[in-house]
Amino acid sequence: MNDSKVLPTVTEIIDGPVASIDRVYAVDRVRDLCRAAPRAVRRVRTRLTSPPQSTPDWQAAAEGTLLLDGDLIVCAGVTATTMREAIDLLMVRLRYRLRRLAETKRDQPIGSLPVSAA
Repeated sequence: MNDSKVLPTVTEIIDGPVASIDRVYAVDRVRDLCRAAPRAVRRVRTRLTSPPQSTPDWQAAAEGTLLLDGDLIVCAGVTATTMREAIDLLMVRLRYRLRRLAETKRDQPIGSLPVSAA
């Protein structure tokens, strides 16, 4: 668990018509994720993308990047049929990567995290 009292810098990039409720939901979920991180999170960047003309295959995308203490970067990205689903899937993938980070020893490389953590 992250014991640091310093809050991370959070940047949210919006591409396309993303509802404000989804924007707020994403920020809230990212803050929850940062509180549970095994290392202090210094910066967070999320990108929510919704194309103006959605297709059945691709209607929403969410990407996230966390910069942790020790200059370690954890990132993930997903596509989904709704923005809420994309945000939830993104949090699952980031949480999985953070959990793997907590399980590794400090002197052990983290090299082989799976592409699909969901």
